[in-house]
Amino acid sequence: MLSLNETPLLAAAAHLDRPAVICDGGDWTWRDVHAAALALAQRLDDGSTVCNLCNSRVGFLVTWLAALRRGCLQLLPPSGGHADLVAILKSVADPVIVVDDAKLLQPHWAEHARCLVHLPQAKTSAEPDAALAWNPDLDSPLLRLYTSGSTGTPEPQIKTLGQFARGAQVLATRLDQDVEGGLAALGQIICSVPPQHMFGVETSVMLSLVAAVPVVDRRPLLPADVHAAFERCVGDAAWIATPLHLRALAQSGMAVPHCRLVLVSTMPLAPALAAQAESLARAPVLEIYGSTETGVVAMRRGARDPRWRPVHGVRLESEGTGTRVWGTHFTSPQMLADQVELDAQGGFDLIGRHGDLIKIAGRRASLAGLNLLLQDLPGLADGVLYLPATGAPTERLVLIHAGPPLDRAATEAWLRERMDPVFLPRTIIRVDRLPRTESGKLPRAALDQIYADRSPKRKLHEPR
Repeated sequence: MLSLNETPLLAAAAHLDRPAVICDGGDWTWRDVHAAALALAQRLDDGSTVCNLCNSRVGFLVTWLAALRRGCLQLLPPSGGHADLVAILKSVADPVIVVDDAKLLQPHWAEHARCLVHLPQAKTSAEPDAALAWNPDLDSPLLRLYTSGSTGTPEPQIKTLGQFARGAQVLATRLDQDVEGGLAALGQIICSVPPQHMFGVETSVMLSLVAAVPVVDRRPLLPADVHAAFERCVGDAAWIATPLHLRALAQSGMAVPHCRLVLVSTMPLAPALAAQAESLARAPVLEIYGSTETGVVAMRRGARDPRWRPVHGVRLESEGTGTRVWGTHFTSPQMLADQVELDAQGGFDLIGRHGDLIKIAGRRASLAGLNLLLQDLPGLADGVLYLPATGAPTERLVLIHAGPPLDRAATEAWLRERMDPVFLPRTIIRVDRLPRTESGKLPRAALDQIYADRSPKRKLHEPR
């Protein structure tokens, strides 16, 4: 693997005057980024805790490096929601919220933390190479992320810069093998995932810092925005996305120009959708399997092969109701809730989670599997099958969806052909929008609240 001393992460001289972030108003070089990080570091206090809520790629990257240079604990909260954020701020010493747009600040945040608006200004830095070089602490637990809360309360995960850097190197090594021309063929990264998420940090922050691939300073979400971002590219680019972004693309039928690679994660990707996306992007769609605890664990190209192959240095072992995993870029071993079926070469199939199995009327099924099937339901804009945690033996699934109303009879007929009748949703709830996080996940608590709010009207939604 490439020595970290030779990468933009440590301000290597060979990269300082190359582009780091591609912006409409002019590109930022690595020299600009490191100089801005030095300037921001001077505004931070020793021992403070930095909550990085910057929205732009430039702002996030500068704050990320500034906090590391200052030796501050850095928080990446699971969402900007008031309750989540306040709980996190109360758990740390001397919290500082950093944003790159004053409009992002909420008035009540000042009650719990010092609020700092820092909008880095693009300029040609006169700082000499020696002033920008640094010797970071790779082993101190300076980075705290949170799980998504899709199965419960978001849980903190403490990491070191060394773990993030090694994870990015492992990912870069795998991409060099699986992408035609390797990372050298990528002119830039276009990311639709927020940098505060583990997947976003791995791919749009640390991969860029380790492999010297510049990032575009925008986060396109809709197919037209993605198309426009790629049209502006000089050379080929990688797209970092979620299955929700790919589904929207497939529904639009819009092609993606200048795409060399699509990298996707955060929830299961159906092989058929992967194939549709490959056709529109004319590029391989590679899926990452991992977790906040571990980072990348394995990858696959689902349009061609459903089996996962572990990345370099990772080993898995099926154990009881989960999987024990070892790796060089995270604290080993880690116990993952997913159950796998390993082959002789170390590849595996995901069987599901023990906690994901539901039992209704004596029948068992994977809720994740049922939700993957649901995504092909005609007329469904966005939806999820949800089982209330009442424990009642007569409890049945609920379909919560957003978008145009669904025809009850047609929906039931389509689902009946594809699943056991006991798993047909007894209740259908339509909302304005599903409470997805920026990475596309659905917190269990948010679904519980929707169900609780609608439960007094439940009989209005049940079949006669």
